[in-house]
Amino acid sequence: MTIASPALNGSKHGSAAVALPATPAEAGTVIEAVDLLAHWWSRPIAHEVSTWLDAAKIEADVRSRISGGPESRAGQLATGPHDVHALLDEHERLFVGPGRVPCPPYESYWREDVPVDIRRSLMGPCTADLRRLYGELEIEMTPETGELPDHIAVELEALAYALSFEETSSVAEEIFFDHLRKWLPRLCRAVVHEAELPFYRDLGALTLEWLAYVQRYFERAEAGPGSPG
Repeated sequence: MTIASPALNGSKHGSAAVALPATPAEAGTVIEAVDLLAHWWSRPIAHEVSTWLDAAKIEADVRSRISGGPESRAGQLATGPHDVHALLDEHERLFVGPGRVPCPPYESYWREDVPVDIRRSLMGPCTADLRRLYGELEIEMTPETGELPDHIAVELEALAYALSFEETSSVAEEIFFDHLRKWLPRLCRAVVHEAELPFYRDLGALTLEWLAYVQRYFERAEAGPGSPG
């Protein structure tokens, strides 16, 4: 089973997943990986952390397929018990505040291909474009999330949703290439540098690894069947 994130609500596309034209197995791996990342980057309240533990077998399987073996340290993210209060304190320190926030989890903050006067600010041009893409997917954020459309967990959840249907594959590519790929590596490197808990240092490194895998998947899908891996 996969984890259903509460960040977004879907509508007309239904629940039957149709893979992009790489291989069905690889498509499933990518969707599961992106969905897991969406959870790990969300706020670590007790209920959310419990879903990470429930997903341990999925995570280990995805880790093995992406990393080439079960020895990858990524398994530590989901399979071991976590101190929810310590995770939440670290999450607030890194991503929320009060005080200096070393790693704002928003695309607008990290984009560098924008005018200088709006860099390191929120609600930039990317936010409006994401709203457009979410509209094409016919999904909307639930009011209780209290998050902006360009929050990392929301973008990842939208990507996992878009990847699940053949008719939204072009939207998935836009979310990945026009958004996530343009800013997420900067956030991940900042988290690796700033995090005090191993969980978040590992998550930053793992996300970079899995992001590269997702990019290779898109490139193979674009090349078509029979393309070299």
